[in-house]
Amino acid sequence: MSIETLGQAWSAGWRVKARCLGRDASTKKGTRPCLRNIDIDMGTLLWTRGRDFPISMLPQRLKCPSCGCRQISVMFDVPTDRKRA
Repeated sequence: MSIETLGQAWSAGWRVKARCLGRDASTKKGTRPCLRNIDIDMGTLLWTRGRDFPISMLPQRLKCPSCGCRQISVMFDVPTDRKRA
């Protein structure tokens, strides 16, 4: 079974991490990469986006709270426990 929605990912025990790929505008000429990392709560994603939200669209819907950039890399931690997956 392929996992395509937030609801399916949540049921399979996946976790989500995001990283900003933008530049920190607070530095001189915005030359330093922001690279802010965060663990995103799956429960919050489900409440705000819904169970049927496609995981492929998630990076387009996020914005870095530090620098405001929309260039976000999203990584999913897939459980290695075969019973859970």
